[in-house]
Amino acid sequence: MHTQVTRAQFKIKDATVVHSPTGAEFIPQAGDSVVVWTGDIGRKLPSGDVYRYGDVLDMMRIVWRESCSRIRPRLEPMGAA
Repeated sequence: MHTQVTRAQFKIKDATVVHSPTGAEFIPQAGDSVVVWTGDIGRKLPSGDVYRYGDVLDMMRIVWRESCSRIRPRLEPMGAA
């Protein structure tokens, strides 16, 4: 049985999305590329939890899109549409 991944398990630190329970790190690159350090995804943690890679990666994408949508409007030049 795999543990459910939640939004609250993620934080953004220095342009890196970190999944706290597993220590997995995702560093988005230009385009659609991402550098991934999988940490303990797929391993049984001391808590007994086991996270599925696909579930963690899917939520990471959501977290990153949310952060980009909050930052992007502030980065656009005045008068840009």
